Amino acid sequence: MIAEKELLTKEELEIVTKLEAEMMYALTLSHMNFYKNEIQTIISQAKRRHQFLSGFSKV
Repeated sequence: MIAEKELLTKEELEIVTKLEAEMMYALTLSHMNFYKNEIQTIISQAKRRHQFLSGFSKV
C-alpha cells in the first residue's frame, strides 16, 4: 500500500506541512479539528486522484 503523503504533489505537501505546524499552535479544540479536517480533505482528494489516474492508465 502507498503511504498517504507519497500521493501528494509538492504543493499539497507544503500545504499539509504548514497546516500541521499551525495545528500545534491552535488555541482551541475546534481550531485543531479545522486543521485536521483540512489535512484529511487534501489527502482524500489525492487518493481519489491517484485511483482515477491508475484506473485511467490501465485502460
